Amino acid sequence: MNKTVLITGASSGIGKAAALKFAAEGWNVVATMRGPEKEQELTQLPNVLVTALDVQQPATIEAALAAGIARFGHLMR
Repeated sequence: MNKTVLITGASSGIGKAAALKFAAEGWNVVATMRGPEKEQELTQLPNVLVTALDVQQPATIEAALAAGIARFGHLMR
């Protein structure tokens, strides 16, 4: 079973670099950002789920966690 990691702020900078690195290493990645509809690179990777998460909106946190678990079965423990 592959490891799965959730990364916030994956639209740019260190968050995106981390998402790309983990994906390249074979991890499943839940790449979260406020505007996932704009993302084009990460959405092309089979082991990456791009989803919305805004830390100021608790419902998006719960939804991102649920989506990650639904797609990959677990998150990093």
